[in-house]
Amino acid sequence: WTKAAPFPEPEEELYGIAANGKMYVIGGYGVDGNPVGMVWEYDSATDKWAKKKSMPVRAHHAALAEYHGKIYVFGGYKLYQGGGWEPIDNAWEFDPAKDSWKALAPMPGKRGSPLAVEVNGQIYVIGGAIPEPGTKEAAVFPNRAARSVGTNESYNPETNKWETRSSMPTARNHAFAGAVNGKIYVIGGRVTSPFITVSSNLDIVEEYDPATDTWGGSGARTPMPTARSG
Repeated sequence: WTKAAPFPEPEEELYGIAANGKMYVIGGYGVDGNPVGMVWEYDSATDKWAKKKSMPVRAHHAALAEYHGKIYVFGGYKLYQGGGWEPIDNAWEFDPAKDSWKALAPMPGKRGSPLAVEVNGQIYVIGGAIPEPGTKEAAVFPNRAARSVGTNESYNPETNKWETRSSMPTARNHAFAGAVNGKIYVIGGRVTSPFITVSSNLDIVEEYDPATDTWGGSGARTPMPTARSG
């Protein structure tokens, strides 16, 4: 490990992604969950940070993916009265070269804490959490039930259109994912609520094949040695 230039704006719930040989740090929880929406660019060649235009609609727990040098941001939460987190359906394209944001077709449904992975020109937005259905709640709260979802929807950056795909077998939020050889692996996460105060961590690993729109048999792979989320 080698010490690099410190991050200029201390914050939590930040999300990092690489594009065009640079790293971008996006988001920020803010005071009492009021999102910051910051965007910082880090150049490892010069070990310097540069501030970029903030998110047009500030959110935390959004999902990020990169495609052809542009960054795509999906969903997340905005602050709701009483300390709740209200899920949103916003989708955005950030162009680092122009330092500009463009609104995209919104997600088919509102979700916070999903994950996004690009495979062969399609971006798959999977999982997340929403208010408990039937309660008429607009937000999730740290002291009562919420609902994790296995929702899997693909976004096509070329056509700006969404398509519903096969749902993830284990509904969860705060998971991690990556693509290997054209397949997506979803690892860990939380069940029920996005708040760890009223949720449980998972060790589950599931494999998704976008080409066949299937979750490898039952989708299950060898579990992580330690259940983790976030």
